[in-house]
Amino acid sequence: MTFMNLLYSSARSLRCMVALLLLISSLSAAAQLNEAINVEGKYVPEVIRSERINTFPKQLNLSLSTNPLNYEGEGVAAAFNPAMLPLPATGWRADRTIDHHRGYLELGAGSWLNSTLSAGYRFVDNSSTLFGIRLQHNSASLYQPKLSEATEDMKQWRYDESVGLYASHVFRGKGRLDAAIDYHVGVFDYYGWFNPNASAGEKLSAPTQTLNDFSARVDWRSSLRPDASFQYYASARVRHFAFRSLPLPALWNMGSAKGNRETDIEITAGGRMPWDNGSSIGIDGVLNVLVYGGADNVFYRPGSPGETGWSLSRPNNYAVGTLTPYYRFCRGLLDIKLGADIDVAIRAGQPGNRYSLFHFAPEVNFALQTGQVGIFLNATGGTTLNTLAALHQQDYYMMPALTSTRPTYTPLDASFGVNLGPFAGFSLGLQATYRTSRNIRLGGWYAPWTDYGSSPLPQLGIIPDSHYQALYSLDSEGINIHGYSVGGKLTYKPSRLISLLAAGNYQPQKGEQGFFNGYDRPRVTACFKATVSPVSPLHISASYDYRGVRNIYTRIKESSPSASINGKGSAELISMRLPDLSLLNLAASWDFSPDFAVWVQADNILNRKTDILPIQPASGVIIVAGVKLLF
Repeated sequence: MTFMNLLYSSARSLRCMVALLLLISSLSAAAQLNEAINVEGKYVPEVIRSERINTFPKQLNLSLSTNPLNYEGEGVAAAFNPAMLPLPATGWRADRTIDHHRGYLELGAGSWLNSTLSAGYRFVDNSSTLFGIRLQHNSASLYQPKLSEATEDMKQWRYDESVGLYASHVFRGKGRLDAAIDYHVGVFDYYGWFNPNASAGEKLSAPTQTLNDFSARVDWRSSLRPDASFQYYASARVRHFAFRSLPLPALWNMGSAKGNRETDIEITAGGRMPWDNGSSIGIDGVLNVLVYGGADNVFYRPGSPGETGWSLSRPNNYAVGTLTPYYRFCRGLLDIKLGADIDVAIRAGQPGNRYSLFHFAPEVNFALQTGQVGIFLNATGGTTLNTLAALHQQDYYMMPALTSTRPTYTPLDASFGVNLGPFAGFSLGLQATYRTSRNIRLGGWYAPWTDYGSSPLPQLGIIPDSHYQALYSLDSEGINIHGYSVGGKLTYKPSRLISLLAAGNYQPQKGEQGFFNGYDRPRVTACFKATVSPVSPLHISASYDYRGVRNIYTRIKESSPSASINGKGSAELISMRLPDLSLLNLAASWDFSPDFAVWVQADNILNRKTDILPIQPASGVIIVAGVKLLF
């Protein structure tokens, strides 16, 4: 048996999936519509994920020692994006407090039978060793969108269950070993589904889905003593992400269609050699091997047995490696890094439209902090893998299969920013970014596919034609986007009694000119939040979030009904306007002691039922309450 066959065989034995629940920090709906994480040297897009709308605030402060990631002032440095769900949004100089309790428990429940449970315990917690478990439950099961008479009894239901074990040990004078294993199962229905071709009086039930996500990792980092002549790290990680099925009830008889199964094996390593005066040279390397399971799906049109319709091939296995040599100078208030990403890809992308073998991008960072004034200038880029797991973070209800494994290439992602303060309680941050990327995926269209198949949505205003199909998320080519974004963040915290925040970004958007910040590509994102504590146990907050001038893009592709979905043809980029998203939220909590608190939150009190993405309506006002216990 070959090595690759062995990997594939092992991957098939892993039935499920994922990770997460690394950090549970205070999270209100205020951060949910304008989330962003800055990852050193890598671009992680600001995205809107429908599962983050109307979820519960996590009121806990967990010890950062449970998480082996390095924390930087701008965000989380995490090389292996698919290994975890993204953390809540953090801003310039965001506070991260450390809590040394061994265990935590949080329970919450509210309208629409939303519920959450977060729990964890560190069995071993001393100066050299950590070992613990974490659990997470989230569910919703009573919201009824009532999109049509045939679906008036249909409810949105969704259950996400996660369990993870983690361990860490410091070998004095040598380094630190971290390991974790996580499993997450999600069971849900495509609650926005309503077949427009249903017979009069017919009652419909939504298609259902199960996803399994399993991940495991081992990380080693050498001692970071200042006098060390060489510092290095290495890690091995695997993530198996699988969908049960590929339902398309409006178009085909899908009884035998299977979702994709993906196993991502990643090896990373790097080293740095410092010398006097703050200079050092280093190199980082990462190799991803993607292995896919399941058979090819061939779809037959109802009423014509034996006649082949469209086919969707199982993705090819592929590999992408990156080397990043660099020089770094860090002394006092100045930090400079000069490097480059060298990407090598093998068999990435579908046959006939492969991702080329070599790609290059800069890896340049400049930061200067002088008292209450900071300046940074970054020029980065590189290859971003469009894996099932990564795409799922942008749309929970994504198409459960890949039409292409072609990555996204960003030749340049340049940003300049200034941080000022605090001055008398005020802090100000300004940032401008220019980014150009090739092959940005056109996602967020799977829910309409379950309803309309290959027919254009009525909202697109397109005259149906037998030679044009609105292929939605089945488009395998992606689009090239270039554009800029400018934004700022202002905070005011004169005392512990009051805290104010205002943040926003503006990015022009029109077709291939724009800035990718989620499938809905809003032109304006904004967040306002005020928190007051009239007495020390009581905390009251109000927040407002806005995503405005949203458009989702797709192609009208010229093809015949018998053509393969993976085939190429002439295409025209079109868009559909989505209504603005806005959330007004109120929350309050009372700390009976440092270890016990109760909280209540009202989300979306304006009762907006706006579509998050096409045919994904958000529920109205949600009122939830819960308790938090640290022990």
